[in-house]
Amino acid sequence: MAHEFTYRRRVEFAETDAAGVCHFASFFRFMEEAEPAFYRSLGAAAYRDEAGRIEGMPRVAVSCEYLSPARYADELEVRLSVREKTAKAIEYAVRFRVVRDGEAATVARGTMRVVHVVREAGEADWRPADLPARLRDAIEVAPG
Repeated sequence: MAHEFTYRRRVEFAETDAAGVCHFASFFRFMEEAEPAFYRSLGAAAYRDEAGRIEGMPRVAVSCEYLSPARYADELEVRLSVREKTAKAIEYAVRFRVVRDGEAATVARGTMRVVHVVREAGEADWRPADLPARLRDAIEVAPG
């Protein structure tokens, strides 16, 4: 079972300010990219629409603490660790590391909590639902 996933990408020019420093809001998008990549690595999906029944994993809490700047063209590692898993939700600890000249340094830390929701065909409102079996069975809480 998986409890950790690392997503790698480069910091793009559009994600930086005039000084070439990665904008704070970009880190939330990086978390947003890493989570479905994690699910895909497990053969699962964060969102499904089958016969009008729609399932999703919206964020209900997100935070990020910035330690040092990431810059344009830096290689960035976004490491998700499963901190908590309940019947309906997953909470991740997220660590952002920049790799420069073969050395990795943590530049930010965050958390993200997602809840599995369902909207049946013809219904207007979403309701919390148990995690899909494929995710529930594939994901475990990280040790320590």
